Amino acid sequence: MTSHLPSTVLDELLGRPGGSLVSCRSEPVSGGSGAATGAVRRLSGTARLGDRRIPFTVIHKSAEPVTSGRHAAGAADPRHWAYWRREPLAYAGGLLPSGPGLAAPRCYGVVGDSVYLADVGGTPETPATAAHRLGRWQAGATAPDLPWLSGHQLAQRIAVSDLDWTGLDVHPRIPALWDRRGDLVRRLSRLPQVLVHGDFSLGNLRASKDGRTTVVLDWATLGIGPVGADLASLALTTLGRHLPHYLDGLDGRFETADVDFGYLATLALTGAGRVHWMLTRGMTPSESYVGFIIHETTSL
Repeated sequence: MTSHLPSTVLDELLGRPGGSLVSCRSEPVSGGSGAATGAVRRLSGTARLGDRRIPFTVIHKSAEPVTSGRHAAGAADPRHWAYWRREPLAYAGGLLPSGPGLAAPRCYGVVGDSVYLADVGGTPETPATAAHRLGRWQAGATAPDLPWLSGHQLAQRIAVSDLDWTGLDVHPRIPALWDRRGDLVRRLSRLPQVLVHGDFSLGNLRASKDGRTTVVLDWATLGIGPVGADLASLALTTLGRHLPHYLDGLDGRFETADVDFGYLATLALTGAGRVHWMLTRGMTPSESYVGFIIHETTSL
């Protein structure tokens, strides 16, 4: 499938103006995407700059509002996690981390509701490294006062989630954690708030070729949330305990008890919600997944 590359993006790709597009093909990129993602495509081809022909690859990601489901109303609310224009705004505003350590993919341009990003490849990052770098970023990042940053995503999700556990074959600890959601969310709101990615899961983490940077994809849920919350997303996609590495990255910036609670409460409620989602759709959560939630939240 042939495609077009905006001239401003081509100039940024080549490092200076004056180039021309020789060829450009488009192919869909498979994998998960956020609620506000319209499409993700890989554009590849050749450009001419002077007497040189230069191959290129760039990721074109478009944004569009979710129009159905219980979060559809939030698509138009700049403080809701599902707000559809957040990622283009974040790239255009230069808010995202640029490394070394933690970084968003290099952005070659924001055109309308689309972003054009470097193709970072598929080498996964090690969870321990990602956890450490997450902590270091959050310890040093200042949360700006911007109207389009997401509010507390977990609280927003729970506000429209009335889960019925009747008849479900599930360990009693899981619905018991969910039953505590009101108290846990209130306590989370009193924790130190940091700049959060909102979906810091293993599938969104790539290792740079030189190993100096963890490149993080999908910034559509960028916002403000309790310290430790992003770590819970990583833990639930790796079933591993990465808290010591995260605390090491934070380097004493926050009280350990606050970090621990932010991590555990977010893991408990997010994990319980996902178990319910699987069960009500005919899927059986793995014993390792349920066991990890139960084991991690023993002290909660």
